[in-house]
Amino acid sequence: MATLFFPGCQVKKDYPEASKKLAEYIQSKGAVETVGCCRVDHGKATQSDTALVVCNNCANIVSESGDPGEIAFVWEMIDSDPSFPFPDYHGEKMTLQDCWMAADRPNVHKAIRSLLGKMNIQVVELPENREKTTFCGMNLTASCNPSNAKLAPKRYVEEGGHMFHPMEPEERQAYFNDYCKQFTTDKVVCYCKSCRGALLAGGADAKHIIQLLFPED
Repeated sequence: MATLFFPGCQVKKDYPEASKKLAEYIQSKGAVETVGCCRVDHGKATQSDTALVVCNNCANIVSESGDPGEIAFVWEMIDSDPSFPFPDYHGEKMTLQDCWMAADRPNVHKAIRSLLGKMNIQVVELPENREKTTFCGMNLTASCNPSNAKLAPKRYVEEGGHMFHPMEPEERQAYFNDYCKQFTTDKVVCYCKSCRGALLAGGADAKHIIQLLFPED
C-alpha cells in the first residue's frame, strides 16, 4: 500500500513557498510518493493506495478517473498531528468560505474548522456553509472546464451541471462585489483557488488556508 501525494498544480503555482514547506512536512511523516498533475496521473492510484490531495478538484478527478482505495486531504493529516507547529493568530475573527467542489465532504469541513481553531482563529460562519454552499467563485461563473467534465462527469455534469452559470465580465464583477458585502470580518479564509480568486476580485482580503498554516518567514 502506497500513499500518493498530489500537490495541486495551481496551489504550487500560487503559493510556492508554502507548498514547498507542505511537501517537506509530508515527506517528514513517512514514505510518500509525490506524483504530478491529477489530469495526467490520476490512474496511478490503485485500490491498495491512498491518494493524498490538497485540491478539491484533484480529489474529484482522482475519485472518478482513478481507482484509489482512499482519498485523504492534507488538512486531515495535519489536523491529526499533535506535533504540528501551529501559528497563533491570537483569536482573530475570520469568515470561512466553504467550496462547492467539496460540499459533499464533511471530513474536509471538519478538518478545516479544527485547523483554524488550533491556529487560535475564531471562525465566523456564513449562512450557506458546509454542504449548503453554492459558491465556487470563478469556476461557476464560466462554462464547465471540458477537462473537468471528461475526468469527473458525475460531479460536474450529471449531478452538478446546473451549477454553472456563464457570465459576462461586467456581470461577474458585480456578482463578486455583491457577494463580498456580506462579510463582517477583515479576512476571509478559503481552501480553493477559484473561491479565493473571486473573493479577491470582490474586494475581500482572502487567504488560502495553506498561507495561514505555512506563513512566509
